[in-house]
Amino acid sequence: MSGDNLSPEHLDFFERFKSFWAAPSGERVPEVIAPDANIHFTGAGFMSGSDYAIWMGETLAQMENMTVTPLDCASNGEMLYIAWETSALLHGEQRTYRGVDRFRIKDGMAVEEHVIFDSAVLTPEGRGGIEY
Repeated sequence: MSGDNLSPEHLDFFERFKSFWAAPSGERVPEVIAPDANIHFTGAGFMSGSDYAIWMGETLAQMENMTVTPLDCASNGEMLYIAWETSALLHGEQRTYRGVDRFRIKDGMAVEEHVIFDSAVLTPEGRGGIEY
């Protein structure tokens, strides 16, 4: 994974993001997301950082065999972009999909996040995931 051109603040955040996804939980969301952050999650709308922690705990409980692998990152000013790959058992089949999180980082915490991916993969009739 790259990170060669990241500021120390972004590199620290990227390391904490990887740590979060190594053992994710709703209780751990405040390690990376400020409580008053503005979150936009594809398919789930907008929420605060505090609400996101609750939502994430509920979502993780529903996603069987879920793994999230951070793949790469880049930054531009206070913005940090992290590409990732997720795999989970959805509607009876293992599906793998990729996306990008766009963060605004202030004082080491995400104060804004846009989680961007093709949410059709989450629907029963949706595509099966990445076609290699």
